[in-house]
Amino acid sequence: MHSIQDPAVFLTTQRASLARFMVAQMYGVPVDELRKPTRGRPHVARARQIAIHLARLVFGMSHKQLAREFGRDRSTIHHACYLIAQMREDSGEFDATLRWMEGLLRRAAGQQP
Repeated sequence: MHSIQDPAVFLTTQRASLARFMVAQMYGVPVDELRKPTRGRPHVARARQIAIHLARLVFGMSHKQLAREFGRDRSTIHHACYLIAQMREDSGEFDATLRWMEGLLRRAAGQQP
């Protein structure tokens, strides 16, 4: 069983929290809404999907790690990543926004852009 005392679990938790916080700020959604076990309103669910996608892309988190951190099952995580990737392909504006958010997230985490 993983414990928060495990440095790897702690880092994963911090990274997921950072992604949630940034997306919550960008989309005007309370962080608590992103943490709820229910789907919530459509704009909340979309913000959560974006946070999941960014955490996977920027931090290389596995579906299993994301499922644990976002309180979802792996199929939901897979769906979120697939859906947001498709939306990025379909909209240059959305892709540009997420590229900008990726850069912010990387800098906030102390990674090279």
